[in-house]
Amino acid sequence: MSASNKYSETLGKLEENFEGYIAIVLISLYTLLIFYTVVQRVTFENPPSFTLNGTLFLFTWMVWVAAAWAIRHESHFRFSLARSKLSNRANYVLRYVDFLTWVSFAAIIGYYSIELVQRRIATGRPILGTPIPQWVAYLAIPVGMALIILRATQQIIMIKRKYDRGEDVTPTSDISK
Repeated sequence: MSASNKYSETLGKLEENFEGYIAIVLISLYTLLIFYTVVQRVTFENPPSFTLNGTLFLFTWMVWVAAAWAIRHESHFRFSLARSKLSNRANYVLRYVDFLTWVSFAAIIGYYSIELVQRRIATGRPILGTPIPQWVAYLAIPVGMALIILRATQQIIMIKRKYDRGEDVTPTSDISK
């Protein structure tokens, strides 16, 4: 395999699983922070003050990033049993509606979350017990929504290409794609 092909393959894998890699790092940090909190509570009976907010904010980041990953891999909730009885054209239209709904939902939430982040920037407060500004934690929402919009748009394009080639676009119940 040439260096160019290997580089392309690596980039393709990174693009396909970008959010998954970030989610793994975040859930690992989350797990380590909880473990640290438990050890502190058991040994010193006084966990550090930053651990509660730290775990909440890490989990928030992980959830929004993982939501975009689920959309990229079509592992999100869908009504595949009912759709298996529909024509390919009906499934094509419904898939568009699905992803346009995701884009609309994410755009609305993302838009209003930017104001929330701006308010946190204006206060200048850090996350309790850390030097990290609160706005960094709240930034998870607009970043997650931007990723969801990106991945839903990507899915719309991929479904259109499949449909144009005459392939079946009926969603399956298999979420392990």
